[in-house]
Amino acid sequence: MKTLGTMKKRLLVAGVMASAVALVGVRVYADDASDIESFYSTGANVNYDNSGPGYDANGYPVITAIGSQPGVYGGFTFTGWAVFAQDQTGSMELFVSQASLSALTGTPGNDSGTPPYGTPTTTLATGMGLNVRGDWSPYDGIPELGFKTTVASNHYVAVTSTGNAIPTPPVFTIPQLQAGTGNGAGVLTNSAIAGMVLTIQNVTISAGAVNTNGNATVFPTEAQGHSSVNNEIYEITDSGGNSLEMFDWTTSYSTCAAFAGQAVPTSPVSMTGFFDSFDEFVPLSITAVPEPSTLTLAGMGLIGGLLALRRRRRS
Repeated sequence: MKTLGTMKKRLLVAGVMASAVALVGVRVYADDASDIESFYSTGANVNYDNSGPGYDANGYPVITAIGSQPGVYGGFTFTGWAVFAQDQTGSMELFVSQASLSALTGTPGNDSGTPPYGTPTTTLATGMGLNVRGDWSPYDGIPELGFKTTVASNHYVAVTSTGNAIPTPPVFTIPQLQAGTGNGAGVLTNSAIAGMVLTIQNVTISAGAVNTNGNATVFPTEAQGHSSVNNEIYEITDSGGNSLEMFDWTTSYSTCAAFAGQAVPTSPVSMTGFFDSFDEFVPLSITAVPEPSTLTLAGMGLIGGLLALRRRRRS
């Protein structure tokens, strides 16, 4: 379940997905991630399966990263999952509480008629192939599916395979991210960026003009992020002097909360994460350059409307 936590007081116009077909309340089948991003509006019930080219042996999308999972991170108990599932056309975030994941009542199926349809699961891991049905509900420019446990929804999360190889995240520069999305606002229109787990190389993290308290040099806990959004805002700058906001999203992602208390690196780093409609990069892992040490936990590697994109937290 999502509860509204810390908000950024910024609005985007209703035209973020002006070209979307109005399909609220209509059951539709999605050919692949790109089609969902391009054509379906908030509220559509979609099946994300092997209709398009997938990554596992059966053609299904594969979990490439886990942004959040149940457990205690940064002093906060997370009770849900945020995972990024990718096929060869794009990526989706699946946002589901552990309670919902364990109680989904739908029967796995797909629109192609080609088995396997998958096995219901109560846990998620990178490398899993997935057959999924949920509600299309983009948030902050992140293509996302949310889930209901009512029988009528027919929502399900089913595993079609495990142990699949994870595609290497594509490398983007700061200018490429900004040019490809109109400085963030057009994330959903760019399937090469929307929801994708990306890498930015050789950047330096600084506090910028906003993060002026103690979290300028030490990553915040979830509680600190929840008390002030400024605690989570940093700036990253590449060797060419190009800068981009970095958001340490402790209030929604356990991987970010897991950075808590660690010193903000002063030397160049590479980071892997995703880009959102606030024109900012959200890191899921941060790795020193050229040393191989990492700030993320080993093995650790989604609902808004069209009028206003809001910060969220998971409970």
